[in-house]
Amino acid sequence: MKQLTSGNLSNLSLNYNWKETGTYGLILIRYTGVAQAGKTVALADLGNIRYTRKGEDKINVPASILSALDNVYGGAIEATSAAGGAFAFSIIIPTGLWFDPSNVYSITGDDRVSFNLSFPNMDAVLIVSGNATIYALPKAGQMTYIHKILSANIIAGGAQTVTDTISENNISEVYLVDPATLLTNIQLSKNGGIVYNGDVGSELAYSNWIHQLESTVTTLALEFVTSMRVMEALGTPVSYNFQFSGAGTQEMYYSAVELIK
Repeated sequence: MKQLTSGNLSNLSLNYNWKETGTYGLILIRYTGVAQAGKTVALADLGNIRYTRKGEDKINVPASILSALDNVYGGAIEATSAAGGAFAFSIIIPTGLWFDPSNVYSITGDDRVSFNLSFPNMDAVLIVSGNATIYALPKAGQMTYIHKILSANIIAGGAQTVTDTISENNISEVYLVDPATLLTNIQLSKNGGIVYNGDVGSELAYSNWIHQLESTVTTLALEFVTSMRVMEALGTPVSYNFQFSGAGTQEMYYSAVELIK
């Protein structure tokens, strides 16, 4: 693992323009430090992670959802925090789809790759000290696509059905955070056909089983690439029909494939 940059959490953000050329197979972002007396640093305090390439967002989501997905797809990820004591959180960002270790990030001088970490909660009220560090794993390989991870949150004014489309082609997964809090039934369609249509409890049970989790989680990962072939992700935008039990905002995120032209 190669350290790219590190910064003090008290700065409340860390910006890194990736200038070193090469090919890389994994990104790791680690947050470490010591909390103030009586305070506990939580995943939500890690803020947001944004990765851009040629000025366009490729990843722009809370660190907490990436931590949850790391657990779903890779296994237990570091997340320790003691009241008034030390904390350490690691976030893994794959350079291919979750099941595809062959795709890499290829960084050249023309790509204008940058990371922006924002963690506004990490002020002197919450922590005594701390650092955020970005690492990358050098790896030989070819970059045939970019794995994008973005948000498409849904707002409901009450108990109602919300129907819309995620305006992105080539979606490989859709992720819902704690869907049982607001949703009763979900339906998702792609390429002209319904792929998921069921109550939230059933879909969560299936998600926990298919991802071979040791214990259940409340992050629902809905797969559109069950064959584990990247080309299966290609297709039209995903449309959804969600039944809400009450008013609120449902956190929804998705992965998509952007082919290299």
